[in-house]
Amino acid sequence: MLDLVYAAIVIISFLFAFLSLIGAGLDQIFDFEIGSDGEGPFDLVGISPFSAAVFGSAFGLTGLITHLWLDMEAIPSILWATGVGIIFGGAAQAFFLYVLSPSKSSHFSLEKDSIGREAEVTVAVPSKGLGQISYTNVSGRVRLGARSESGEEIDTGELVVIKRIVGRVAVVELSE
Repeated sequence: MLDLVYAAIVIISFLFAFLSLIGAGLDQIFDFEIGSDGEGPFDLVGISPFSAAVFGSAFGLTGLITHLWLDMEAIPSILWATGVGIIFGGAAQAFFLYVLSPSKSSHFSLEKDSIGREAEVTVAVPSKGLGQISYTNVSGRVRLGARSESGEEIDTGELVVIKRIVGRVAVVELSE
């Protein structure tokens, strides 16, 4: 039974790692968003999904090797698998943080970098409702909900200026 668990972890983790690598550029090709913008109450660097997938792959593969080929009992096999998984997952995380992250653009703060920016209305903003705007910055395409500051309707395609941000909603006015 333990071998089936190890095998399932290897397969799921490998597929996830593969799809993470392929999917990393899909948001630019097909113009949709994958993941979150990193805004929230905590400004911590999380574990990359790819690192978690590498951990799972190393854990499962080591578990299979130690349990099937080396005939280890369940507990030592799990301990070895966990240790090797942590080493490989940690190495993948370090690669993510210290090699890939510095090559990306500087950190984008939604509130600081959006106020005063011109954006295009992509979904009409009703007088007392929510529409949508979008603009491009150094991190890529940004889409936000939008409300009219003056309460006037704003049509799709109009250019607006972002006055303030409330959560993921921009309060906007028509651009002059």
